[in-house]
Amino acid sequence: MKRVTVLLAALLMSQAALASTPAAPAAPVAPKTAPAPAAAKTAPAAAAPKLVTVGPAVTETVFALGAGAQVVGVDDTSLALPVARSRPKVGYQRALAAEPLLALGASWLLATEEAGPPGVLEQLRTAGMEVVVLSNQPTLDEARRRIRTLATKLGRVSEGEALVAELESDLKRAAARSASAKQAKPKRILALYARGANALMVAGKDTATDELIRLAGGVNAVTDYTGHRPLTAEAVVGAAPDIILLPGGTLQAVGGEAGLRQVPGLSQVKGWKLTTIEDVHFMSLGPKLGKAVQRLQDGMGLPAQDGT
Repeated sequence: MKRVTVLLAALLMSQAALASTPAAPAAPVAPKTAPAPAAAKTAPAAAAPKLVTVGPAVTETVFALGAGAQVVGVDDTSLALPVARSRPKVGYQRALAAEPLLALGASWLLATEEAGPPGVLEQLRTAGMEVVVLSNQPTLDEARRRIRTLATKLGRVSEGEALVAELESDLKRAAARSASAKQAKPKRILALYARGANALMVAGKDTATDELIRLAGGVNAVTDYTGHRPLTAEAVVGAAPDIILLPGGTLQAVGGEAGLRQVPGLSQVKGWKLTTIEDVHFMSLGPKLGKAVQRLQDGMGLPAQDGT
């Protein structure tokens, strides 16, 4: 009995000692971390609109602005530009049809005011295509405005200003070249182009070539009408030209200079010289107008200036 009492007392003393021992500190709890934010979703860049360009000045400007890769169709007159010849054709600018344009998947039609017929343009608008119509007036001011309008529309404003600056620089050199020539009598220039077989047309006032001739320092030999009229022998004799100006394509069509000199009227007038420009510059005033002016000045025999 005494032994049991002693064991019981020892057990009680052991429990008392355990109760008096301080508890070990609890392990620190790691702070909760906020879940990593989901990666921000980037909206896909809007696809560049597919374009159909109508009119050589429009097409030339779009390509010069660096947007040629967006062009999925061009009209027949734009084929004067080598860079446009690989694009699908949509027909003559005044006789467009809605179905072929819509089949190309284009979202914008960029055209001069010569494009039509109006009913087709309205069909395209109704189908959801944006139709942008620009002036085709043959003036230097409109050439500048057309460049800037297209550059803004295509989001290429800096490229547009660079084109305008290049144009202004070229024309400034051309003006200096003309002034330095000090011609007692400006060259009389007769501008012709072929419309079909055996049909030569003469450019009168208010035409692209009329403006080109003026900027080059020459005089249009025909000023008694506006626009273009068929060539007659009487008109050539009355014009008394110093220079015959042709687009390169027309010169080929008439059989070269030898063929041209057999044309009635031209065969009767003596002493004229021939010069050519690219077809597109004969039809419209595009961003390379200044280069065309200088080429005409070469044909006029004006002395070259530094930088030309």
